[in-house]
Amino acid sequence: MNTLKLPFEFDAAAIKKELDDFSKSDFFDIYNPSVELETLWAKHLVEPIVGPDGDVKFLPTDALNKCPYLLSIFNFFQCRVETFRIHALDPGAIIRPHRDVGYSFEHGKVRLHIPIQTNDKVELLLENTPVRMKEGECWYCNFHILHEVRNNGDQPRIHLIIDCMVNDWVKEIFNSVQN
Repeated sequence: MNTLKLPFEFDAAAIKKELDDFSKSDFFDIYNPSVELETLWAKHLVEPIVGPDGDVKFLPTDALNKCPYLLSIFNFFQCRVETFRIHALDPGAIIRPHRDVGYSFEHGKVRLHIPIQTNDKVELLLENTPVRMKEGECWYCNFHILHEVRNNGDQPRIHLIIDCMVNDWVKEIFNSVQN
């Protein structure tokens, strides 16, 4: 399976409202060889904390704790969440074809996207097949395979990206959608 629209949606307007409290300086440029410099911006909302037992837990940052709706989304996922971040891709920017090795259901780690702001001119191609996501939807894509993104619009494309470890809850959600 390469894509799967999950059976829940979130309020993109409520997320946008909480993001209004942040400025561009709160985001950092992502260095990625597949992206032009200063076109892909991120704001991480969880941080890894090593517990006394040596286990790593991913806990909300102060920024996330100030965003009750985003925090409720973080708490919604009944699995280990290792990444919970906002990505903004500037207008005209592209993410060249690449693979995010290991980010697939079959490899035990799923990357979910919740579009917060998008437009009809944004192209996400998974092995040259377009994936059309609407604001507020929650999508799984197999990013272990070749994919690319082009923002041909005149506004930033903003997504909430969540990396989750596959557990029984994730399996149950995926099975319910596939059947």
